[in-house]
Amino acid sequence: ASPVPPPPPAPPAPPTPRRSSSSPPSLSLSSSSPPSLSSACGPAAASAGSEAAAGGRTPPPRSRLRSVCAKSTARRKGRAGRRASVGRGPMAAAAAAGKAEATLAALESVLDAPPSDAAVAERVATGVLSSVSRLAGSLQAASLLRFLGRARALFGGESAAVGMEAALAVSALLRPAICGGVMAEDAEPLSLLRESLAAVKAASSAAEARAAAGGVGAAVGSLGAAAIGSHGVLQALSEALDSKSKEAAHAREAATLSYGALARALRHGFEPYGVPALPKLIRLLADKDKKVADAATVAAEAMIEGLSTLSVKAVVGALYEGMGVVGGGGRVRIECLKLAGMLATQAPGTMGPCLPECIPLVIECLNDSNAKVQTAAEEALPVLCSCVQNAEVASTLRDFIIDALKKPDKTFDCVEEVLMTTFCNPMDGTSLAFMMPIIIRGIKDANYELVKKATVCASNLCALIKDSSDIAPFVPLLLPLLEKNVEHSSPNIREATQTARERLLEGAGDLVDPAKRGTAVGACVRDSLAAAVPSLPEPVATYLSHTCAALLEERLGGVVRVQNFRHAVPATEQWVSSIVEPYATAEGGALAQVATAAVENFKSQLPEEARAILAKSGDKDFALDMQNIILAFAGRVLLRKADVRFERGHRYGLIGQNGTGKTTLLNRLAAKDINGFPQELRTWYIRHEVLCDDGIDVRTFLKDKSPAKLAGGGDVDDAFVEATLDQVQFPEEYRAAFVNSLSGGWKMRMSVAISIMHEPELLLLDEPTNHLDRESIEWLTKHLLSLTGVTMGIVSHDYDFIDEVCTDVTHYDNGGQLGKPCRFVYYPMTFRQFQQLRPEIAAGLPASGKATGAADDGTGYVDPRTGRLIPWGDGAEPSDEGGSESGTGSALSTLSNVEQLVASGSILPIRFPDPGKPEGIRTYRKPVMTMKDIHFTYEGSERAIITSASVTVTLGSRVVMLGANGAGKTTLLKLLIGDLEPTEGVGEVWKHHNLRLAYIAQHSLHHLEEYLQQTPIAYIQERFRQGLDVELSKLKTLALTDDEKAIRDQTGAVKDVVGRQKRGKQVWYEVVKPGRKGEATQWYPLEEIETQFKPYVLKMVKNYDLKVQALESGLAVRPITSAEILEHLDDFGLGSDLAHGKIKQLSGGQRQRLVICAAFWSKPHLIALDEPTNYLDNDTLAALTQALKGFKGAVVTVSENEAFVNEISNEKWVVEEAAVTLVQLRDAKAR
Repeated sequence: ASPVPPPPPAPPAPPTPRRSSSSPPSLSLSSSSPPSLSSACGPAAASAGSEAAAGGRTPPPRSRLRSVCAKSTARRKGRAGRRASVGRGPMAAAAAAGKAEATLAALESVLDAPPSDAAVAERVATGVLSSVSRLAGSLQAASLLRFLGRARALFGGESAAVGMEAALAVSALLRPAICGGVMAEDAEPLSLLRESLAAVKAASSAAEARAAAGGVGAAVGSLGAAAIGSHGVLQALSEALDSKSKEAAHAREAATLSYGALARALRHGFEPYGVPALPKLIRLLADKDKKVADAATVAAEAMIEGLSTLSVKAVVGALYEGMGVVGGGGRVRIECLKLAGMLATQAPGTMGPCLPECIPLVIECLNDSNAKVQTAAEEALPVLCSCVQNAEVASTLRDFIIDALKKPDKTFDCVEEVLMTTFCNPMDGTSLAFMMPIIIRGIKDANYELVKKATVCASNLCALIKDSSDIAPFVPLLLPLLEKNVEHSSPNIREATQTARERLLEGAGDLVDPAKRGTAVGACVRDSLAAAVPSLPEPVATYLSHTCAALLEERLGGVVRVQNFRHAVPATEQWVSSIVEPYATAEGGALAQVATAAVENFKSQLPEEARAILAKSGDKDFALDMQNIILAFAGRVLLRKADVRFERGHRYGLIGQNGTGKTTLLNRLAAKDINGFPQELRTWYIRHEVLCDDGIDVRTFLKDKSPAKLAGGGDVDDAFVEATLDQVQFPEEYRAAFVNSLSGGWKMRMSVAISIMHEPELLLLDEPTNHLDRESIEWLTKHLLSLTGVTMGIVSHDYDFIDEVCTDVTHYDNGGQLGKPCRFVYYPMTFRQFQQLRPEIAAGLPASGKATGAADDGTGYVDPRTGRLIPWGDGAEPSDEGGSESGTGSALSTLSNVEQLVASGSILPIRFPDPGKPEGIRTYRKPVMTMKDIHFTYEGSERAIITSASVTVTLGSRVVMLGANGAGKTTLLKLLIGDLEPTEGVGEVWKHHNLRLAYIAQHSLHHLEEYLQQTPIAYIQERFRQGLDVELSKLKTLALTDDEKAIRDQTGAVKDVVGRQKRGKQVWYEVVKPGRKGEATQWYPLEEIETQFKPYVLKMVKNYDLKVQALESGLAVRPITSAEILEHLDDFGLGSDLAHGKIKQLSGGQRQRLVICAAFWSKPHLIALDEPTNYLDNDTLAALTQALKGFKGAVVTVSENEAFVNEISNEKWVVEEAAVTLVQLRDAKAR
């Protein structure tokens, strides 16, 4: 099959014969070859078979011969220039130099002196015959007749491959000779046909059968497809096949082989007659006469091998019928499985939609009692699976699906993997063909858990279908099972079944006939041809009606583009012309009208949405144009039938709630694995976080991420790196710093520098303003606006930033219905204009500040609750400080009615547990943690990050750290909670010995990477299995190094801390020391441990404190059962479905909720959060803010979100120039 179904050129240079499948790709001549061959055509022989001229065109009737040949010559001349760039090979060069006769003689001499080894001789002969074909059109009549006689002797030789190549060579040489008048059509070619047809009926041996079939193929290949009807070729072959005489066994063999010879000689030209004959060949595979069955195998393979992709659907029915044949040693099934595999390899795009009927038959073959049939089916499955275009099924799920189809006990594993997979491509019939048998098997299973999962899986797939015709074949199989399970004894299965049934019926729609569009287009073509070419034979007209419908389905049935419809008309006309030309002449423009009518008919069959896209597209230049994509995971469909259509040079802000898959979509766009993504589009993705190993400096990191390095090239020029860093104004003193020591702002600049190195045409950014201060945001804004011609897709909750940068807004629209899949709605306007146009969508956005609701003329703002434009005079004043820095403060506008929104289900709740008070702490003003005169400098750096810092934290503290990027806010927070140790000997850090704290780092999601395959329930169980928080024990002031662990076992060293007492105002600890007479315990006051013992002992003391705190909080005895954890997860908006799904399926916002939820499992007195508003949508941030305000413990946070800061804080710690300044906003008791 042709990879693409282009029409064969009409009529081309003489058709070059195809090599036998057993022939090698090249030929090396033996030393016995005469010297003249080396000089005349040695290189040609060495490359024999490497060039393939387009074949299959057949000569017209003689009355039209010369005019058609003149057209063919003009076309060949037009192609000559194009072919010159790649060369026509030594044979063409010999012909052009007038050496064709000598070259033919030299090649014939090779045939006269074959090598002694039979296999080598066959390879030499097929290679020489292939080379002879390239001399077509350059030989005289005498040479042609001489070679014809030699070739006829080879037709029936011992080597079937040589005989086939000889027939193709004759066809290739005689065809241009007839067109050029060198040989008469009714002379040798017609005589060869008549003699060969007579030989078919008279064949009495295998050699005579091969010779007769070769002659039929060579003669018809020379005369053209019209000769099949005019000379009764098929009638003669049918008579031979239908003979019942025992003496006619070889005649039947010859007739069967002739079908294969005709298919090889004419290729597409034989399909109007060959395709209807294929069922007969398939039935012959079961013939009692093995010679006939073997011949049928050869003929069927020849027909499939040269089949046009446009005819695939017309032949698969015969193969499927053969797969259903039982008995006969399984030969018919085995051969049909092989033929189906050939089609899948040659025409995957056309074979794919035919697989819903095929795969059940393959499964039957897998269960056949004949081991050979089973093996053939197992070998066919992965080949057939190559037809799948859905990226998730073709890659992520492929092995699971094949394994489950082969082994029913793997069904559960496969269904689970499907549920864990994020889908970003629609589910077409090809994908469903592989998945539905597994799902149906799961629904029938006795295991209730498998039944539920399979039902949910079916529900999801039905929601993801591309077109109702894709699901139609499975409705009769799936619907009765769901109808039955609606009354299932399990309530979970009943609920899942009801949803699946609704989605199945919704997806199936009115169950429109999948073939309706093709039937309508085919009828249109037939009617148009009847008017344009009345004399066209019926089989040819029928063939064109089917293939034109297939051609338009292939070109226009996917992405709807105006350009595709424009190009479809000339392509269809070319195809029709190439098939019609050998039979009749159409009046000028008649075939163009046939093509135009077919395309218009196809357009009229399109859905309304597709026609609307055509009407709106015009001549727009789309950098990305992917239609009907989907996004689904964890049993939920987030995007359905969404169109990603980004015009070149436009900047798109993707707006939607968390959990709708915005970041996942960017990931898939960056991976380029969505169907229809232009692979040549240079794409770069700036993620919200920079992941880098420790010890990597900025310059090295840029070199590792450079285009040359990623492409596997050599070292990157230092000057190039320095120039790039200069371009983003990266300070010289930071260029040698480790990447992980940089603040978020400088990491973002570094990411931008990397993107500059890659010169992207499509730039994707995910939450780029996270961790950035105002100055950094302004710099990023200016940089993005300076990029001309670059298309951008930006996900951000900072709507000020979106407004300033983006030219278009893309809204994830679910029609206001929670849980309903979203579609994309495009607004070609800035975000401020979008707010004015759709205030009901923008109702939760900030009410003040630049571009966050202010009217274009500055006269008012949009009320976030009503969406109404409010003049500044109506009791409102424009803010002096502008809008919220990150834009996420817009969620705070919902705080006034957050309880009602939670109750209605519009906002998922966050409820913190009551921590109680540490021992001895009775008021909210008493210190629970202090730092005095703390200094800190990173190792290897001379610049002090913190100097002489002194702070106090009480249970009533609501502290927010402020400062520029790189000022040291995160460093100060880490010093406070113990993730960093201050400079030794300078200052002190104290915290109450019973204080429980939780820390959520700026990049807190990183540690979830090792738990992605677990559920949230299992994650919390694993994290707190020992009664302690594993993540807290990793803090640098708590974790023992390997050297420190080794010291513990030394004599006299402290091995463990096992007790604690309060004696007066001091706290004493009982420690274990190994000695000569065994281990002994001693008591020491904390003050002595801090000053007299090695630092690791203090770490052990802190770890012991954590154990005591766990006991006192109930953590150590808190049951880590699923029920207890489910209740805790629910307090943070993570319901049962998410709790039982894999963490890898959670969105960024949901993972952040999980991290916060886990941190509060220990009921901490103090929660330290570094940039907590990242990844949170507006409603979630509102819920978090309310929870923090009601929390009965201390809060210390770093945040750039001014609105969030103002809402929760009662004091600010301003970090600037290594100093920390405390600003008290209100009394701690007020919180």
